[in-house]
Amino acid sequence: MSRIRFILVAGIAVTLSACDSSGGADGMAAQSPVDAIVHDAPVQAVPGAERGRVGTYEIDALVFTGPGTWDSEIPGIRDVLNQHGVSFREVGSDELNNMSVDEIARFGIIIWPGGSGGTETASLSTETKARLRQAVQERGVSWIGFCAGAFVAVAPAPAPGKDPSYGIGIVDGPELEYYYLEYEMANQLDVAMLEHTFADGTKRDILWYGGPVTPGGPGSVVAKYPNGDAAISQVWAGRGLVMLVAGHPAVPASVAGELGVTDSDGADQDAAWKLIEATLAQRPLPAF
Repeated sequence: MSRIRFILVAGIAVTLSACDSSGGADGMAAQSPVDAIVHDAPVQAVPGAERGRVGTYEIDALVFTGPGTWDSEIPGIRDVLNQHGVSFREVGSDELNNMSVDEIARFGIIIWPGGSGGTETASLSTETKARLRQAVQERGVSWIGFCAGAFVAVAPAPAPGKDPSYGIGIVDGPELEYYYLEYEMANQLDVAMLEHTFADGTKRDILWYGGPVTPGGPGSVVAKYPNGDAAISQVWAGRGLVMLVAGHPAVPASVAGELGVTDSDGADQDAAWKLIEATLAQRPLPAF
């Protein structure tokens, strides 16, 4: 039976949660995600775009470390990448703002941590956001976003030369909504350890810290929350494979313990690697 174990963290306001869309904080053969995935309104694929990278890459991963990123998650991501021999570079906002599309395309995947999505993207120029979209959609750089990194990745496509309505808009679609624990329960819980059910039949306890419902649709939902909502989704944005992860599987169990929740299976960083590896390789995971 699916289970939810949650706790309200005293003294932590919702705006300080690890993911804030508004600016506060294999066992089976892979199935390809659909070009359009749905959550209230369709997420649109880039018309006429082919899938996959253009050319090769020199460094496996770009890890964003600019203002607003959750400082407890970055070391966990670093540990996962080091454990699996993945080459990476940590890039802050100033450096990213000075990078060309060609320089961004030197990386195989962009890893965007959780934190304050509004703060993360406020540190980037309009031109940088456009270059990130171009790197993914046209050059085929992969993207994986955890919590705020999922929130900022999805927005209606902006007019040329303009910012999206929110975030970066790697994927063209309606802004993501919070999972119901954030706003429907009396105490407005913002941290919990939730059992995720993956399409390959596995189950993992993953830390949720104010994360979204990710886009749904046949072939796109990699894992579901206990209530059946989408918790991890994959979609092609033009040439780039995008993985949208509502929770924080890379965060060590010790951090979860400090927040007052317990990871019973201890497999979260294994799940983080599974998601990163598939996205980097552009090998979609089994999906509902």
